Amino acid sequence: MTKMDMAFFPTVKGSMTSEDGQTFMLHVKRQTGGDLLLGFPHAEIPNIVENAAMQATHGRDTRGRKTQIALKTTSIQVGRGENGEPVLSMIVGAAGRISFLLPDDLPGKLSQALRKLAN
Repeated sequence: MTKMDMAFFPTVKGSMTSEDGQTFMLHVKRQTGGDLLLGFPHAEIPNIVENAAMQATHGRDTRGRKTQIALKTTSIQVGRGENGEPVLSMIVGAAGRISFLLPDDLPGKLSQALRKLAN
């Protein structure tokens, strides 16, 4: 792997979107105590979430124990995407939405899994 610079931000303070809706910004805290806004094209949010999810299972706390990462979902919604594909959306926080395009066979599998949890 090529060596590259790394910056460590111990805290994510929040997020915002630019007025034109094209830039997603994370408000982070530096180790030195200063604040910084990290900006990304709004269209990169799915890529950021996917990459974070792939790394979540590798995390460890300061004592070396595996960390359990889970978002608190306040509700779920199911519907159809632009091309008729099944879409599962989870509402997180006050107004956040994470949507997943599902393969055609997955709604049935989800239904079965949710029935098991309900019993």
